[in-house]
This record gives sequence, structure tokens and C-alpha cells, in this order.
Amino acid sequence: MQEVDVFIIGAGPAGSISAAKLVQDGYSVKVVDKVKFPRFVIGESLLPRCNELLENANMLDAVAKASFQFKGGAVFQNEAGDYVALDFSNNLGQKWGNSFQVKREEFDKILIDDAQNKGADVEYEVAVIDYDVENNIITTEDKDGNIQKYHAKKVLDASGYGRVLPRLLNLEADSSLALRRATFARVDSDVRPEDETNGYIFIDVVGDNDAWIWNIPFSDGTTSVGIVCTEEYFESYGMSDEEFWEKIIRSHPHTSKRYKNSKRIIDVGSISGYSSAVTKLFDENYILTGNASEFLDPVFSSGVTLALESGSKAAELVARELKGEKIDYKTEYEDYMMLGINVFRDYVNGWYDGTLQTILFSDKKTDEIVKKVISILSGYVWDENNSFVTSSSYALEITYDRLKD
Repeated sequence: MQEVDVFIIGAGPAGSISAAKLVQDGYSVKVVDKVKFPRFVIGESLLPRCNELLENANMLDAVAKASFQFKGGAVFQNEAGDYVALDFSNNLGQKWGNSFQVKREEFDKILIDDAQNKGADVEYEVAVIDYDVENNIITTEDKDGNIQKYHAKKVLDASGYGRVLPRLLNLEADSSLALRRATFARVDSDVRPEDETNGYIFIDVVGDNDAWIWNIPFSDGTTSVGIVCTEEYFESYGMSDEEFWEKIIRSHPHTSKRYKNSKRIIDVGSISGYSSAVTKLFDENYILTGNASEFLDPVFSSGVTLALESGSKAAELVARELKGEKIDYKTEYEDYMMLGINVFRDYVNGWYDGTLQTILFSDKKTDEIVKKVISILSGYVWDENNSFVTSSSYALEITYDRLKD
């Protein structure tokens, strides 16, 4: 049996930032992932909060050197002609007002390589097959069938959609969000704006809020294009994923123009029923981070932000605990993370019920409202100086009532 200070399941953003911070604090860290990197994964648009978290972990330089597409903001538009461009630098004074559009296979590999260069022990194609939660013993199996056991002082689950510990420990819970599916591909040669919104993510509303389309441009001239809708809406077409993607993208008034000269460069893929939750985020010997804890919805690109935030926070708390400090994980981790998750959830709900869209497209919204919304959509959902954070649902409701007429 091998001894390690911290055992991390998953080499994605949450696992990488946790590992990087812990090894820089002097702790031994073992990271395993069941697949070999680089690997394709969806969720390619980062938020400004990500830059701040990466900077604090001494990882931003590695990302900046990769020449990813600069992301200065987001555009929302619908078929009725409503349009709003949000410049992330027009925030409430937060340090970062921009981020990157990234191919996750490249971005995630850069992060885990950086963590490895800092001292983390990383191993791929290794699955966690058992966890003795009482004794904190992890059993793994590699691609050749070799079994290994590890005893750790703390276990961090950063396994993403694999949700290793929630499955092994029966921690799965139903999400409060409606079941939706994402159908996606990448294309070449899109027609991009020639102004400052060139590198923005574009969100196109389909029909009467029946679905929405993400448009995420990459620095190599290719673009990620995905459709998010309910299962019922998808099934109403009676089409395959590929047929549905082609139908929506080629017929929508905005995307049909943007991709008129484009061809798909990867097969159409889909993820169904992606929203998830858990019964608890931590116990005495483990912590759940990233998508292993809770995944909401891709509409505001919150996934990587929540992964980095939870991984960073978990690493900080574990480091303090290993130094002998008593940590209140309920207050400092669960309550902290749920603050941001609940704000994002309120905005996701506000997007789908039309409340937020009314606010975004209103001609009567003030600069103060714009700044508060931009701060939220930049990932600063833990900034309690923003009333849209401390009273997110109420603030959306009151603002909607003021602007709807």
C-alpha cells in the first residue's frame, strides 16, 4: 500500500488546480484519471474568475502561453432582433474583465502538465474501483488490470461527469433543474464579427425560447457550436443528433449566416440529462469538487469556473487541516460553494423562464444593473458586495418587475 498526503480522482481543471496548490504547499499528491490525456470534453468558454483562480495558483502563465482565443465578453441575441453585447471589463471593479475560449483537450492538458511539473504524481488510464471511506483507502486498477491500494490523509473527487465517489458512496441526488440535452459539433470557416465582439461567446435564442445555441470561437479559426434544449423539444423533431444539429444551425437566422461556408470537422455529439447534484459535498475523509459535486447548465459557462473554484478552495482548506488547523468544512466549503452555485442556479432559472432575457434585452436597464449582471456572468458569484449575489432571486424578480413594461 502506498502512502500519500492527498489522493485526487480526476485530472481535469478541479483536480489540476487542487494538485498544483497542494504540492506548492509541500504535500505529496497522487492524481489518477481513467482516460489518457489529451481527451475531448465539452465546456470551452471560460469566465474572468477563472483567470484570477489560475493566477492565484501560479498557473495562469502556462495558460497564457498557449495563445488561446481572447474572450472579452458575451453577446445575447434572439430571432426577434433583440441584441446585447456585454463587455466583461464593465464589471464592479473586479481585477479580471476577460478570459479565454479554449479547446478543453488542450487547456486541461496544459493544467495537469503544469501541476505535474510542480510536483504532482499523475497517472492516466487508472480507474478508482473501490473506496474504504472509514480508513481512507483507495483501490485502483490500471488498463492492464493491475491493482494498487493507496492510503491518503484526504481524498478529493474531481472526477467530473464520472462522479466516482457519488456513485461508490451512493451520494447521487436529483437536480432541481429540468432535464435538458446538449447537441454539439465543431466547424471551420465561420463568418465572425469584425468589431470587438470577434472573440465573444454568442448565445442565440431559438424561436420563442425553445432552445439556445452557443457559438464559441477558437484562435485557430474553428468554432464550437452547440444546441441546448429540453428532451421534449429534441424528440419533437424525430431526428438523429446530426440531423437535429444540421436542421437548427442551418435554419436559424443568425447561425445560418455565420456558418454558411462552414463544414463540420468533428461528428455531432450529445450529452443528455447533464444536470446533477449530491446529498453532501464532504465528509471527514473526502471532499467533492467540480462536476463530481454539482453541475448546473452550460448557458453561462459556469462549469470550469465552479471546478476551479471548488478545487482551489478544497486545496486551501486541506492544506490548513494538514498543518494541524481545525477546519469547519460546512461553513468554509459547503456553504461557500453553495452560495455561488445557488446564484448561478437562480440565473439559469431566470434564463429559461425569460426573466433574465427580459432584463438583458431591456432598453431601460441602468448602467448599475448592467455592471451587476456582468459581474455575475463573469463568474464573480461569491462577491457579496454585489446585491445580485446576496439576494440573487429577489434581485432578478425586482429588476424584472421594473423593466418588463
